[in-house]
Amino acid sequence: MRLINIIMLCSVLFSAFSHAASDSNLVFDFGVIRHNNAGEPVAFEKTTQIPIVNGTETTLYGLVVTSDSNEQFNLNSIHIVPIRTESGQLKKLMGKAMVIQRRGAIFMRTDFDDLPREYQMEVYIDYELHHTINYQLADDSLAKR
Repeated sequence: MRLINIIMLCSVLFSAFSHAASDSNLVFDFGVIRHNNAGEPVAFEKTTQIPIVNGTETTLYGLVVTSDSNEQFNLNSIHIVPIRTESGQLKKLMGKAMVIQRRGAIFMRTDFDDLPREYQMEVYIDYELHHTINYQLADDSLAKR
């Protein structure tokens, strides 16, 4: 089963490493991308209740991290899914590390086979755990266009 079909970057990537961004200047927004009737993305809705299927398509959702300074920072994630490994641990999927300035995003797309359960995203800033987001993948009763 796949949780992550696409990880898209909605930011400018830089190749230089950075110094830690202070906690006070980072804003974390988690939610879904809403589309109009033509299928074009038109809005970002903050929520932790993510419909697996939205209309006839799967849902694009994720995290936007915004800094109020121009300092670069490293953004990375680990996704914890409700599937047990052979050793009994929850399955973890590592996201792609990226260097961000001002605003960066980690987006995922649900898959028709995703389980409607609780999931987690650990957010790492400069390779240190900074924030954990608990969210629910749910059936299509939450879906909106």
